[in-house]
Amino acid sequence: MNARSLIVSDLPNSFFNGGGITTFEGYANQFSEDEASYKMHVAGFYPYDFDIMSMQWDGNNTLYIMDGLSKSILKMEAFDIWMNHTKFGYIYLVHRGLSYTISSRIAYDHLTGNMYWTDALYNWIAVQPVHANDQSNYKILISDQLSTPGAIAVDPNNDRLFWSNHGDSVFIERSDLSGKKRKIIVKNLLWVPDIKCDPDPSKQMIYWADNYRNTLEMSDYDGMNRKVVYRSPNIYLQVSNIAVYKDVLCGSDYDEKFVFCVGIGTGQESWRHEFSFEDPWGMTLLDSKVTTISNPCKDNGCEHICTNSEDGAVCHCKEGYTLNEDKKTCNASHSAHGRGIILSSGNNLCTVDIRVITGVRPNATCLLAWTSNITHIAVAANDSKVIFAAGDELILYDLVTKQNTSLVSTGKVSGLVYSWIGGDVFWSESDTGKIKLLSLDSATKTDYTIYSNLNNPRDLAIDPHNEKLFWINTSPQSGALQIETGSFTGSDKKTFQSQLFNNPSGLFFDGGLKLLFWISQQRLTYFSKSASFHLNTDHLLNTDTKLLIYKDYTISTKGDNQLTVYSLYDENDKNQYTVDKISDITAFALFDPDIQPKENNKCDIDNGGCEQICIPDGTQGICECGLGYVLERDAHNCTTVAQSDMFALAVDFNHGLIYQISMNDNTKDKKVSAVDIPQPADPLATAYIPSTQMNYIVGSIAVDYSTGNIYYTGLPYLYYIQYSMIGVIHYNSHQHKTLMDNIQYAYSVALHPPKGYMFWIDGAGMVGRANMDGTDPLFLVAYGMTSALAIAVDYKSDKVYYIDGERIDYMNLDGGNRQTLHMNQVAGLSHLAVAGEYVYCTAAYKQEILKIHKTTGLLVTEWMSPVTELGRLETITLYDKSVALPVHQKCSVNNGLCSTFCFPRPNNQRSCGCPEGVSLMADQRTCSGVPKCSMAIKHGKLSDLCSGYVNSTCDYECYSGYLKTLTGKLTCNDHLNWVQQTSVDVNMLCTPSPNVDPLHRKAESQQSDGSISSGTRIVTNMFSHAKFVNSPNVPDEGGPVDDRYTSITDINQPTASANAAGMENPLYEVRNKTAVPDNKDNTLPEQEFRSVDMTAYKY
Repeated sequence: MNARSLIVSDLPNSFFNGGGITTFEGYANQFSEDEASYKMHVAGFYPYDFDIMSMQWDGNNTLYIMDGLSKSILKMEAFDIWMNHTKFGYIYLVHRGLSYTISSRIAYDHLTGNMYWTDALYNWIAVQPVHANDQSNYKILISDQLSTPGAIAVDPNNDRLFWSNHGDSVFIERSDLSGKKRKIIVKNLLWVPDIKCDPDPSKQMIYWADNYRNTLEMSDYDGMNRKVVYRSPNIYLQVSNIAVYKDVLCGSDYDEKFVFCVGIGTGQESWRHEFSFEDPWGMTLLDSKVTTISNPCKDNGCEHICTNSEDGAVCHCKEGYTLNEDKKTCNASHSAHGRGIILSSGNNLCTVDIRVITGVRPNATCLLAWTSNITHIAVAANDSKVIFAAGDELILYDLVTKQNTSLVSTGKVSGLVYSWIGGDVFWSESDTGKIKLLSLDSATKTDYTIYSNLNNPRDLAIDPHNEKLFWINTSPQSGALQIETGSFTGSDKKTFQSQLFNNPSGLFFDGGLKLLFWISQQRLTYFSKSASFHLNTDHLLNTDTKLLIYKDYTISTKGDNQLTVYSLYDENDKNQYTVDKISDITAFALFDPDIQPKENNKCDIDNGGCEQICIPDGTQGICECGLGYVLERDAHNCTTVAQSDMFALAVDFNHGLIYQISMNDNTKDKKVSAVDIPQPADPLATAYIPSTQMNYIVGSIAVDYSTGNIYYTGLPYLYYIQYSMIGVIHYNSHQHKTLMDNIQYAYSVALHPPKGYMFWIDGAGMVGRANMDGTDPLFLVAYGMTSALAIAVDYKSDKVYYIDGERIDYMNLDGGNRQTLHMNQVAGLSHLAVAGEYVYCTAAYKQEILKIHKTTGLLVTEWMSPVTELGRLETITLYDKSVALPVHQKCSVNNGLCSTFCFPRPNNQRSCGCPEGVSLMADQRTCSGVPKCSMAIKHGKLSDLCSGYVNSTCDYECYSGYLKTLTGKLTCNDHLNWVQQTSVDVNMLCTPSPNVDPLHRKAESQQSDGSISSGTRIVTNMFSHAKFVNSPNVPDEGGPVDDRYTSITDINQPTASANAAGMENPLYEVRNKTAVPDNKDNTLPEQEFRSVDMTAYKY
């Protein structure tokens, strides 16, 4: 008896490693960093011997492997963990003809001795007894409503089969071991490479890896009690196979070259072994199997295959056979392969196994010898019938009864297709220039001409579900060849493709890809109006002229006995096979009932019309929505119910979504609402800066609520040198400015607009601070940090909080009083935000937001229940309507009169800035080239706080003796006109007051000395000159005074002091008496903020 062991296979790679098997002798739940807890045994392969993609242990002495190179399932008998070659045993073939995909897996039923497998290329799940002498003794159990099936697991004791489906919707489905009683049990997944059942059948638990969610997860057999067991600290988890032993879950990570185990209860990594050069892939446990029931198939007498079920043994027949009435013996369904290629060679009608595309030897079995050469073939697979053209007639051949019937006399047939939807046969005749139709359901078998006056039509192709025909025809005008199309009824004929190279051939419509293919200039050619399909190869077919498309492969021939099989996606996957027992191929067609469905699975067509998730239900599709969405009344689209207050806004990196998560303390089951952003999306997006032609990976974002401008950290990559920067993007124009570019690793940025500071985390182990325009940088923490990650500002107490590995630390704004608030060694702290008396954190290993008391540092337990469907939560922002947004007094009012960027600075100062490559003009406010509206209003003036830049909003007032004709604010639009919904005439904004004498009005408004009268105050040019002395922003004496300058005190003005006479700005005092009051309630009367309305925006 073998000792217990964890068995791992590794794949060949570029490090001159031919692959092999490594066994770790011992109990997996006792493995530790102490190498004495296990023993390693290694057996290497010669290069190109094996690519072991999946492994299963039978519980006795045989190891089963899925080998990618031979595209087979093999068994290694007398296998032991020491792998002494004298005891290694022999390797036997179980099944040949698998596709070589990294997704396919095997699962062994130790009770009945059946091997189950998924085939991600063929899109089926099959079963075969491992001891069958006949390698064709396999049964395809499930082939409908599958899309790239991958992981597979069986529980023979509970009659359960599980697998993962990777279509537009990714889910785990289950059935009984006969493929019946199907049920989708787990949804909201991304990519599931492997599933395992708990070895203890009484637990009825499954485990799986989801690489794109970075998780190992578990649930019961109904998909309930779902739990994330482990989330990888890496952004991407690359587990290929998993294994379960008692209380540990193990996996192989081929990308990082290690195997590991985690505690199912703790979620903590308990053991890891790192390989030097090997790429670990397959994994299984060498252990005894638990059997709680007897084998119902032992004495059942099934002729071919027996599976277990809740009702006992169930007999199945291999492909191409049907079960007799005794429910045990089998009879050949027909003389062809269950799934194959029907081909003609001269006057012979023959068949080969469709698995020729994955290496099964193409031995031809001939079904019929006709009296003349067969030139064209069409297939009615669900009826087991073949239609072929020979001589001057169409023949119907029944594969079951082996009877043939002459259908109709024809001209020279040049194309032949069959519509399995309506049971109609279509053919083209090159000599008559016609396309004709005959219904197989018609008793009279009368043919009808649907197109005539064609010029040598040939190579007919069909799209039955849309009732379209395609053919190659010669243009009567130019004589050039072109592809034409038309309906089944003979209407809507038109040219489909006119620019064809010489002698195109092999026209074929693929119903899966919904594309028309043909051969042109020795290459595969296709037409598509969308960008959903791209050939990754040149796809040279040389002199081949006949073409089929099947399961992502082209099958072509030039008419000899050679078949060329070429992957649509892998240029190295190209093979040529000689078909035995025939000398040539004059025609061929696909025989597979699955590719001729009467009704398409609704989920396969535009995702069933579902905006998000389509769940197959027979031929129908049921629409569902992902986490945070609800299904609309039309039962197809999804919407979100936005939260308006008391929520955290968090980025879900794995799913590419942004979620609102309620901060309501009344319940631990928090409401989760998705923010409806355009998809697909990536929360860690790339920002491109044209001036430097560099891409920046955005690591962190912070908003200055004073202006709406967005600050971000960026990590541009230039070859192998990594730089880092902090930049800002204008909220409206999206123009960019680099503020700092000398940071090693700018991970996170936080702002304190009222104080004019920005803080950042340097991943090199430092915390920095600078003014918000990037000036005066310094390090508050320059050493002593281990893993600096994220930073946040507490505006209430003027503290800075940051994450350093397992700690949350805080300090004053100047770096003083640095202390540790909280330690957490298991959560994987990621990002944080501060609100009220608490710090809120996202964590890599948690599907919840952590709440930590700001004073005690204690974690608030039972505050939020984990939401399993959430991915890795990254950045977090908090919103509470009752808390005023932190704004800077100067920049929050009309953008601080800056044309583009207004940067808050300490001590209530501000500076203006311009985008990259744009200079700031002498007024220190306006960027070169920035347009503005006219500031002149007849008989009045614009507000002192008006800048006049595009999108600015301004009040105005009229001089004494004049009345305002409009109420509300004026806006400067993109055309440099003042508007209030519609354009306004600035000469008509102030009209004479009927109660004032016109002569008095004129005298009041203009004095003889050139001064302007305003109420009882008189402002003369003397004061204008005094303003000029104090500020260069006022024009020379004699020029007009810009009234807007008089309320601004921080634009290049000297600081007033007791010893500096004449620095107090007399014009400001005379005109206004008192300064503009502070905006203490943080309302923004002059600033209109733009935001996404989460209740109204729909993409």
